[in-house]
Amino acid sequence: MIDVAEVCAWAREAGAIALRHFRTVQGQRKADNSIVTQADLEIEQMLRERIQQRYPHHAIIGEEQGGDVTGHEYIWALDPVDGTNAFAFGLPTWGISIGILRNSQPFLGVIYIPVSDDMYWNEAAAQAYWNGQPIRVSAATDYDGQDWITVSSYAHLDYDITFRGKTRSTGSTVAHCCYVAQGSSVGALLGQVHLWDVAAAMPIVEAAGGHIITLDNDPLDLGTLLDGRLAPRPLLVVTPALHKTIIGSIREKGQ
Repeated sequence: MIDVAEVCAWAREAGAIALRHFRTVQGQRKADNSIVTQADLEIEQMLRERIQQRYPHHAIIGEEQGGDVTGHEYIWALDPVDGTNAFAFGLPTWGISIGILRNSQPFLGVIYIPVSDDMYWNEAAAQAYWNGQPIRVSAATDYDGQDWITVSSYAHLDYDITFRGKTRSTGSTVAHCCYVAQGSSVGALLGQVHLWDVAAAMPIVEAAGGHIITLDNDPLDLGTLLDGRLAPRPLLVVTPALHKTIIGSIREKGQ
């Protein structure tokens, strides 16, 4: 069995590394034009060492080092700093994301947001937690102008959004997912993501009663992202009560 408390301790250790670099480190452009920092590299290496020592037969895929994970029952998907752009520019919303798949399905997630000291995790499909307290998605069946959804950074360029409430973008996919899981936000538009962006968030969201789906209202199969490719379609985080309302308020431009 995987010791969730131990994984949370690793996430805190990773957060301490990130905070030592925060607002002092410079980002470097990768081949895909995304940003990487020394914190990303150090954290992923540390997490890989912890996992390989404790669970030597498990496979690992990470944003910075990749990985061949075919044919393994347990797969760890690591995003050492989710929201690296925000991190590199000194903004506070970024997180450590440690996701575990079992037989290519979401199994366990641990997400730590160091600046606010917020820890999220799940116990299988039974329950999700925020700083030790059980959490559930919002049960609201309607919303007003004070309710909010989070959106991807390029939402203004890529989507027509008719949601009658507020939209916010913090720069961190995992933070957006956790805000829905804890019931603060009523939905999230994630855009197209990689496995490591949602591998930890998906089991947490599902254990809290929510769902991560495509903008076409199809389920997301994490197994199709094991080779590191982007999800072929934009993703949404929705609650059962507002599922149809949220998905009906977002359209890709030109559609």
